[in-house]
Amino acid sequence: MNRKQAIETVRKVLAADFACSEADLQDSATRIYSAGVGADGFRFPLPEPSLRMVTMGSGTVISCSEGRMEWARKQLGALGREQLFTAAAISRIEHFINGDNQTLAGPELKYVCSLDSINPGNLPEGIEIRLYDRSLIPGLYEYGEFRNALSYSSAGNRPDMLAAVAVCGGTLAGIAGASADSDAMWQVGVDVVPEQQGGGIGRALVGLLTQALLKEGILPYYTVSTSNLRSRQLAVSAGYWPAWTQLYARNQA
Repeated sequence: MNRKQAIETVRKVLAADFACSEADLQDSATRIYSAGVGADGFRFPLPEPSLRMVTMGSGTVISCSEGRMEWARKQLGALGREQLFTAAAISRIEHFINGDNQTLAGPELKYVCSLDSINPGNLPEGIEIRLYDRSLIPGLYEYGEFRNALSYSSAGNRPDMLAAVAVCGGTLAGIAGASADSDAMWQVGVDVVPEQQGGGIGRALVGLLTQALLKEGILPYYTVSTSNLRSRQLAVSAGYWPAWTQLYARNQA
């Protein structure tokens, strides 16, 4: 899967996820659609009511429940991408959804990697990395501190499918895991124990896991908040590049 094919895959999955056309993600307009997820979209549950916003760098697609359509058209429909992702617009959306006991998540940056961009790096000295397939991953669930890498579920809609595990001197040093968030795209997350951070283990884990996914025809993607510079740098150093940005309403705990 090269860069062009990766972009096409992202566009296809997002179009299904936001119930829009792929062309909507390429023009400069702001489009608003009733919420719905097609078979090729992500498997995250939609809260009710819902409101989400996504851009691949051109226009913006907004997806929301029917009861929020009129508000979205009046308050957001005339705004362009640059305006929609400003603090003022985000604050307006946050205030609106707070009435339904919801809060906003994001904006989140989404990175993807392709075979012509991957840069796995070198394995740090003294570190051994092993790949665990789906049948072996449940054995890792006894370690509870790897919540970015594992969903701690081998079943459900988004099961853990593959993991790269770093061992140093017989001790677990870090894990990178991939969950099946859609048929075509799996999300990669990574955790390294505090005493081993900064030594290149995270990049090596992400690089090896990413290579394995790409060889199987799966497009890996990586999620990071705008303020998490260390995680963004890790993604870029492993060959990932930004593909889309989104934010969404979620129910408060």
